[in-house]
Amino acid sequence: MVVVVGSVNVDVVARLDRLPAEGETRAAEAGWIAPGGKGGNQAVAAARQSASVTLVSAVGRDPLAHTALATLREVGVRLAVAERPGIPTGMALVWLDAAGRNTIAVVPGANASVDASQLQALAPPGAADVVLISLEIPIPAAAAAAEWARAGGARVLVDPAPAPAALPAALWDVDVLMPNQGEAEHLLGHEVADGREEDAAQELQARGARLAIVKLGGRGLVWSTPERTGRIRAWAVPVVDTTGAGDAFAGALAAHLASGCEPEVALWRASRVAALACTTVGAQAVPTWAEVERRLGDQGGEE
Repeated sequence: MVVVVGSVNVDVVARLDRLPAEGETRAAEAGWIAPGGKGGNQAVAAARQSASVTLVSAVGRDPLAHTALATLREVGVRLAVAERPGIPTGMALVWLDAAGRNTIAVVPGANASVDASQLQALAPPGAADVVLISLEIPIPAAAAAAEWARAGGARVLVDPAPAPAALPAALWDVDVLMPNQGEAEHLLGHEVADGREEDAAQELQARGARLAIVKLGGRGLVWSTPERTGRIRAWAVPVVDTTGAGDAFAGALAAHLASGCEPEVALWRASRVAALACTTVGAQAVPTWAEVERRLGDQGGEE
């Protein structure tokens, strides 16, 4: 079983030919409202890899909550989601350009009330194989979730986004830490120069993570364990929308690790899922593994 601890949002998306400059107003080509939030996106991604998934999160008692939870219900995610009267459901305001690049502002809403006590309503921690945590929730709750997972012998995966001012020890001492390049720079306190990404992954691993990953977007990813460092190239796909690609990767990685895959195989599979997620619009438009195999074949690969 995969337990995801993270945010649930409603995404309000505007698609433009290009992102507006400071002070500029531009007419969008299209706009829509869709479910999102890092926790919600990751839970959907894991469920679409055939994992049994529970999501720990919070929403408001408002009309947006139905939209935020719709896809999660459709794919069979168990919802350990608290309802907070008087607090709005979280929102993300997304600008998307013609190349699929995005700019996002997040309104936390009820996500700021996620509490570690919610975990006590779940089955004993030993029932979870993998616990996946992201940081659009309070850092103390995320750290407590990691400790809860470790107490039951589950693997702890942390997506440190958005990167906090300081990452507590409980979130360094994890099985997998998976920042993107900007988040890695923030966590390490220095720039990651082009061509030195493996060094950054090794430094993150040395600080406590058994497997450290640095996601590089269209350049793939690098990873490091105490024994080995590697790189997986990006997969060649027509990019439509990169929103949620990192969440698709994290959820798929959690699912494939929970299914018994070796970490290197799980990394390879998750990178394919994330690539194919970029070919459709929406943060929760994540393919199943069968769809990935059918559409990607043998493209790309590990260096």
